[in-house]
Amino acid sequence: MTEQLWTERTQEYPLECDHCHYPISEEPAETESGRFCSTACREAAEADSEMPDPDAYKRIVTGVEPLDSLIPNGVPADSFVLLSGDEGTRRSELMTELVWRALERGEPAVIVAYANPPTSTLERFFENGWNVLPALENDRLCVIDCFTHRLDDRDGFLETRNEWTTFVGEAAADALVPVRDPSDVREVANSLDGALDDLEMTETGLVAIDSLDELEALLDGHIVHNFVTDVRATVCKARYVPIVACVTANGDPDTQYAFDGIVDLRLTDRLTPDARLKQLSIRKLIGAQFLPQWVTYEYEPARGLFAFGPSTDASQVYDLESRGGTRRERQYRP
Repeated sequence: MTEQLWTERTQEYPLECDHCHYPISEEPAETESGRFCSTACREAAEADSEMPDPDAYKRIVTGVEPLDSLIPNGVPADSFVLLSGDEGTRRSELMTELVWRALERGEPAVIVAYANPPTSTLERFFENGWNVLPALENDRLCVIDCFTHRLDDRDGFLETRNEWTTFVGEAAADALVPVRDPSDVREVANSLDGALDDLEMTETGLVAIDSLDELEALLDGHIVHNFVTDVRATVCKARYVPIVACVTANGDPDTQYAFDGIVDLRLTDRLTPDARLKQLSIRKLIGAQFLPQWVTYEYEPARGLFAFGPSTDASQVYDLESRGGTRRERQYRP
């Protein structure tokens, strides 16, 4: 087949390599076992090496409505994404929902908890009506505790917990990984790597870090930068496991270039007078198409974050009185 005919044919009917599953850009290397784009793929196939379809693990749909409305083809799974916003923008709820949606998909998740005790971190799920007890019990959720050993009186903290908090702590005990020196980023990274191994997290799941503000309060900026660079390489790039991390909008700008994606969250009163509406936008996301616009959103327990357009009557979105009923009815109302 001439080169011109081959080019015309592949443009109209692109062939897919039987090993790497990417388009064949030149005349294929054909064998009895299939058609391949390169000698490397042919030899790997002949050695009985199997490569999964990249569509199966290289992109994820988050399940969070405002985010997915801006990223039509999904988030690259090898991304370290920063959630950057002022207080009141619900960035913690966004991170919590991202973890929950991963669990809903049947995937595992790891939370690196700097900002709160593990029980408080888990309580965010329960406040939404999202029961994470089965995930803790079935080795699908792990919390790396970078908070408790920062307390001056850890025993006193444990003794003053109420009945519910004590129950959650005991139920989650096997899913907690204590870090004795949270300022030692090597210990944190090793604990994260061990948790990923235990949960068999390669090409699946999500890691959430709450939050970089607390990490920056403990450490110098260059150490935080090195930590971000290291876990981005060993978790995102090597395992194809995405990481999301929270930070305030005025966080250290010198580290932001190290992230693959940045989601900006803001409060604005320009759309509706006397109302501080929440909006989010994608500032950058390497390797993915995204819409360059702001999306107005709000949060509701059980439903999570949801988007609404400029033609929506904001009074309906915030009409809390009409959302009466029992707590359970409110949580599970569509």
